[in-house]
Amino acid sequence: MKLPLNIDKSQLIDALRLALQSSVSALITFTVMSSYNIPEIFLGLLSAVLIVEPSIGNTFNQAKGRILATLVGSAIGFLCVSVSPWGFATAISIFIVMFIMNGISSYRPDWRYGVVAALAIALGSENDALSTSLDRVIAILIGVVIGIVVSLIVWPDRASNRSRRYLNKALLAASDRFDKAVINTRQTENEGSESIELNYHKNIDAAERSAEAIRFGDKEKIQKEINITKKLYNSIIIIHRVAVHSDSHVSDGEAGIENDSENAKNLACKITKAFANNTEVKTSEIEELSDMVDNIKSNIQSSDDDKRINTLRYAFIFGLYEIKDSLKALYDAEQNKDN
Repeated sequence: MKLPLNIDKSQLIDALRLALQSSVSALITFTVMSSYNIPEIFLGLLSAVLIVEPSIGNTFNQAKGRILATLVGSAIGFLCVSVSPWGFATAISIFIVMFIMNGISSYRPDWRYGVVAALAIALGSENDALSTSLDRVIAILIGVVIGIVVSLIVWPDRASNRSRRYLNKALLAASDRFDKAVINTRQTENEGSESIELNYHKNIDAAERSAEAIRFGDKEKIQKEINITKKLYNSIIIIHRVAVHSDSHVSDGEAGIENDSENAKNLACKITKAFANNTEVKTSEIEELSDMVDNIKSNIQSSDDDKRINTLRYAFIFGLYEIKDSLKALYDAEQNKDN
């Protein structure tokens, strides 16, 4: 389903989830800190909002790095304020803190959040650096804790679920790419598939990023399915490259496999879409696809006059075998997941 302005439904849901979780985190943080007269409410609110990520796993990953970065940044800020000459402490502290923390964040991007804490301490009172530092560290940690709790309770979304949603979209894109690739092996003018390619890469990359954040699911199984999907897509690219380098006739009637290759394409696309839509794939369908590919190999006709077209036809067969093997691997992974 597509919404106006090219906004995907899942993107809209993610935006609403992030907006709701951030708003609730800010509201609770403000209420708690105001009720108990805890100073530095602004820093608490900033932490509560910035800690919230699209999934629970991402939030925990960010929290781990940000808490450590907060402590390190606070220590650096306090040290700078304490040892800098009176009258110049703030300016010198800001320079040193920014230099150190941003230098570290170039190697550890998740530590960039520590700049907030370090800068907050560096801007503190020169006369009471310790008290100011403690107040601001406490405010930041309160916001972080509340943000994590909210992400667990308010409309939570697990990284494993996000990864599978993106993976399913990547599978649908792979199916569309395969359909066009086979058609292009019979046409003089190849149909474009750039938008499908972009859609696939966008979703498979998002699936990998979400899988990396998994903390409460079977990360290994999902990563295995992602790798198989990537192999499936790369196999489809073989068919695409055959189409690009041919002037048609690779899988048309002249090759003797037009009907067989069309049937194999339809079945492979049906199986791929079934995986994407989380519907049942039967063992008989996997076996039927394997038989179809074997028959295509047996029935393909060589050209006596064109060695180049022969090479392309056998490359086409190789691509079909790779696609068949990838779908069988996905089927086996699904069976193991259910057992």
